[in-house]
Amino acid sequence: MLYAGEGAKTDGALSLANTNPAMLTFFCRWLRYFFDIDETRLRVTLYLHQGLDLPAATAYWSRLTGIPIAQFGKAYRAEANPSIRHSKHPMGCPRIAYSCSRTHRAVMGLVDALLACPTSLPGW
Repeated sequence: MLYAGEGAKTDGALSLANTNPAMLTFFCRWLRYFFDIDETRLRVTLYLHQGLDLPAATAYWSRLTGIPIAQFGKAYRAEANPSIRHSKHPMGCPRIAYSCSRTHRAVMGLVDALLACPTSLPGW
């Protein structure tokens, strides 16, 4: 359900961006538990406002996700625009990506099956 609603639908890759640490740790645990993944294909890209601590944010997300810092891409550093956003996530918004067509097809098959559930279930 999480991936059906929040995950990117790019062909051949799975990715999820979220600021909630519980969501991203769950996504990583789910991916590792249900699929035979190659850990070296996991990547993280951070979206972090200027002035916030990039090394601290990188270390934080690496520790939570179990993805080595060496697998983090170049961070996007957003300039503050007070007319758009007043609050900033101190650890940024990470996007976790896993490139593998086989795994992507398996996940999208599960999403399709989930969305095809009959609406005639009791209580619906």
